[in-house]
Amino acid sequence: MRPRIAVTLELNLKGNRRINYLDLAYAEAVEMAGGQALHFPSLPSSETISEILSIVDGLVLTGGADIHPSFYGQEIQASVRIGPAERTEFDLALFHGARRAGKPILAICHGMQIMNVALGGTLYQDLPTQYAGALAHRDPSACRPIFHRVKVAPGTHLAKILGGEMEIEVPSIHHQAVKDLAPGLRVSARSPDGLIEGIELFDDPQVIAVQWHPEEDPQSWVTQRLFRALVERASRS
Repeated sequence: MRPRIAVTLELNLKGNRRINYLDLAYAEAVEMAGGQALHFPSLPSSETISEILSIVDGLVLTGGADIHPSFYGQEIQASVRIGPAERTEFDLALFHGARRAGKPILAICHGMQIMNVALGGTLYQDLPTQYAGALAHRDPSACRPIFHRVKVAPGTHLAKILGGEMEIEVPSIHHQAVKDLAPGLRVSARSPDGLIEGIELFDDPQVIAVQWHPEEDPQSWVTQRLFRALVERASRS
């Protein structure tokens, strides 16, 4: 049986309706790496989280709308597009549960921000107005990636997955990012403007997070190594 990977869903409000949906690129990347992508509604009850983790072997925390700053002890200070609290609560609970259960995690963009917030870190709410000298990290005219360079730090779990210290070109779609790094985390990659582009736990190679969107470049060797590493770890969990 292929390793089963939970892939989180986006949650939007349409009138009085709540709609879960998925960019299939995440599921396709999991499937290409040899895993089976599974999806669950954003219901953040402890019973639901426990049942999900009893079924799956690994987790992808996907991209999405902005996390309300109240989750990291701040008020709104910039232009933001806040997602429903249920999505944030679900992702936070699923991250904590997967970590306690020893399940491998790949956190992407919003998922990396969830990981930092879950462990006590903070975020830049809007890079163009809060981070001096920031590169363009998203196309302001469309929801499509732009590409920029990222330097992978030597000696990190990410470097081990990718084959060592190096510079890579990555697809980027974000206007928020890690500001204050949570305790227990280290930086695994930065963009040329110094922005944190990868984080990981010092003591747990099972948990990897990147700010860029690897699923947007499915033929890239970087994307394939990231998802294959997740699936390989999940097969042993």
